[in-house]
Amino acid sequence: MNMVLNQPANRNSVTGFQRLLLVPAVFLFFSACTEGYPTEDELIINPLELNQSQRLQAMNQLGQDAHPEMTWIYRALPSCSMQITVNGSASDQQTFSLQMSGAGVDISFNKAEQIYGVKVQPKQGDTLEEQPGLLSKTWLDAIEMSNLVRSFQLGCQTSAASVSSDTADRS
Repeated sequence: MNMVLNQPANRNSVTGFQRLLLVPAVFLFFSACTEGYPTEDELIINPLELNQSQRLQAMNQLGQDAHPEMTWIYRALPSCSMQITVNGSASDQQTFSLQMSGAGVDISFNKAEQIYGVKVQPKQGDTLEEQPGLLSKTWLDAIEMSNLVRSFQLGCQTSAASVSSDTADRS
């Protein structure tokens, strides 16, 4: 039997220096995997579970946050109408009212400006033109506003139906 003494053992393990280099590499790998993803889940609201006041509050919050240079303020008016005030970047302010009952809601995308729009289209026969209800850089904001506007319309129809049935019951 041949035995060699004082010879270092053959190691296939990682040296201290290699470990030192490996730790930052692993850290960078795992941190790169999360780039662009939110660190927290955003609360998704169901607009059908909100009352009209809560819907307007959610719409106003979205109108404040959706666009870096513009804000939208929403106010409910009688007979299922909504007043929308748009404050632009150059101190321009535009206020218009829309009859929400029967109006269409559409989402568009402007490729040149890379912006989503939520447009409210008055029902046929109405003299008002299509109006932008919101402009946003994100598709999620546009979807959320579209759902809020549509549920606002449903809320108007529901409250109008309950008022007319209350009036019929009194007769």
